[in-house]
Amino acid sequence: MKQKQIFTVAAATDAVELILGGITQVGAGVSLPHNATADINTDLVNQIMACGNHEQAKQIKATLRNALLAVLKEVQGQIRATRDVSKLNWGNEYSELFTALGFQGSLQVPEGIEELKRMLQAIIAHLTANPTQEVGTLVTAARAQTLLTALLAAQNAIVAQDVTISTLMNVRDEKFETLRKRISGVYQELRLQLDPLDERWGNFGFYKPGADETPDQVTGLKVTLIGPTAAATKWEASVRASYYRVYIRVIGVDADYRAIGSPADLDFTIENLPANASIDVVVTAVNNGGEGARSEVMHIATH
Repeated sequence: MKQKQIFTVAAATDAVELILGGITQVGAGVSLPHNATADINTDLVNQIMACGNHEQAKQIKATLRNALLAVLKEVQGQIRATRDVSKLNWGNEYSELFTALGFQGSLQVPEGIEELKRMLQAIIAHLTANPTQEVGTLVTAARAQTLLTALLAAQNAIVAQDVTISTLMNVRDEKFETLRKRISGVYQELRLQLDPLDERWGNFGFYKPGADETPDQVTGLKVTLIGPTAAATKWEASVRASYYRVYIRVIGVDADYRAIGSPADLDFTIENLPANASIDVVVTAVNNGGEGARSEVMHIATH
């Protein structure tokens, strides 16, 4: 049987934890000279740490993003205040005079970072050249320059954090690949020692290499009452099935399905059902590789 493919960090972590559990359970029954327990643990810890560092870096970026949004809000407030003060001299409607503050075509304050930076630069230049138009400590060239510096710093911090995230992601992927190779190495060493159908494969989280692929889901299930407390079931053949399992669940009585038969044929008679009961029936296909998915649920009611 083909082994499970490891495509995610979570799957690799689960696989290695099963391997470590298998080493503990089987003990001296197998030998892994090229994949010592200490080395497996080291690779697992390295991956966990690399994942943690990458996630932490993403959280830091989220914090930096919030800081940038706060600065943007202040910048918009500064531009709005400068515009409103200027209206006292230039009027409430847009005119070419407002281009000195970076407005183009309207008095609307933009939201884009590049537009806001351009307007701050225009305000700094205008108020520096016309200091008599400054008001208090809010509408000043110095205040606009402070906000421009803060905005650039917030932007640069995010850019730098993106580089950090990319670097840590590469480390995470490298540790992931190392762990995948470790899993493969353990599997290859076990193949030299265990029979393809040895039950101990399961202790390590592997399928038996000599087992068949699990059967397809059973389809076409039909259940018919043939007496007050008996029912006939039949279904279509499942690919790779060696035999089948019939399960029932008595509503209000059974917490889960329970197996009541393992026929090799494509039909089975259920007997001794409880009277006046609602019952769900499912069937699965089984081979030496395991059990396939349950069939569609069929419901019957006894008299």
